[in-house]
Amino acid sequence: MKAMKTKITLMAIAALMITACSEKEVSPDTPYMIEGELTGVRDSLLIRLVRWENSLGETIDRDTIINGHFMFKGTSDEGLRQLTLSVYDEEFPSMSRVVYVAPGAHVKVKGSDTYIATWDVESSLDEQRVFDEIHFAAKDDMFAYQKTFIEYYKAMNVYHPEERAKGLADADRARKLNQQMDSILNIMETKRIGKMKLMKPSAAWLDELAQMARMVDKTPVYGKHKAEIKAMYNAIPDEMKQGEKAQLTHAYLNPPKRAKVGDDFPESDFYDLQGNLHHISEFKGKYILLDFWSRGCGPCIASFPKMKELYEEEDGRLAIISLNIDTDKHWRIASERLEITWNNWNELKGHAGLYANYNITAIPFYVLINPEGKIQEIMRGFSKQYIQEAMK
Repeated sequence: MKAMKTKITLMAIAALMITACSEKEVSPDTPYMIEGELTGVRDSLLIRLVRWENSLGETIDRDTIINGHFMFKGTSDEGLRQLTLSVYDEEFPSMSRVVYVAPGAHVKVKGSDTYIATWDVESSLDEQRVFDEIHFAAKDDMFAYQKTFIEYYKAMNVYHPEERAKGLADADRARKLNQQMDSILNIMETKRIGKMKLMKPSAAWLDELAQMARMVDKTPVYGKHKAEIKAMYNAIPDEMKQGEKAQLTHAYLNPPKRAKVGDDFPESDFYDLQGNLHHISEFKGKYILLDFWSRGCGPCIASFPKMKELYEEEDGRLAIISLNIDTDKHWRIASERLEITWNNWNELKGHAGLYANYNITAIPFYVLINPEGKIQEIMRGFSKQYIQEAMK
């Protein structure tokens, strides 16, 4: 009997040790792993792992599908992170599969077709479960949407631009397929929103709410649901409304008055890399060029050499302010490897700040302010000559 008690005690101690080890904090540099096991997908296709920030995608890893397998291994020093898997091929829809990663996470992806957005993901992360619960409330519709998307791209000859250039795209069929996709999307979002209303707000739930809010004033499908999306935002606890995603959602649902040519420029608080506070009004009396940029925007960064020329040629007459829309961390990483000799600031509000004032939908984006403080030009592409002409 005594031996039995001793054995039970030892087992209890061992269980406690295992529990303690399992609850031990994982180091931020512990790699995550994403393993894929596919059937019905041909070999040699390139699959990409993409990180998104401010609606800009940055490919952080690539792998070739061999014998139906692929694998990604990396670190996420930001902790929990939403990434996407995508394949660029005419048998795949122009969609992606969302996967959440975190230090030490082991994620398994399984699929038996090319409909990537509905591949199965096995993960211990609660955020993955929440995301899938929302999206798979309309799983059958997602299958239909992906199938239609593939046919739409074929009708448009997207993967054969030389054929499209010859006028071989079937525009009439593409238009009908596009209308069909809108109809399916409306059904999908109705089901997803219905599901979200029954769920407790969480990180992944807020990710989805922010994505929906971003689209309410851009597409009729989401515009129909604006009142419901707004009601979901209003119902979240006040402490959650202080978070980045919640503030972004609020900015999308309550956009400020749009700044346009002829208006006084909108002002805000900005910070340089040393943490000093700045305002655009510091340069009133000069021409001011605002340059909205992100580390994931290739065309933004490609314009920097010409911008440097403009800065040097117009020194004293023109102030250039490059306004980064990334997080503080990624702004600093990008700034370290770029030669920005002019003003390099960040509002630290992403899309929720001045970006919203100008109703920016894509970058690069430039605003020229005249010495009187009026918006003179709004431009979606950089041209040194155009700016200099505008300043004459």
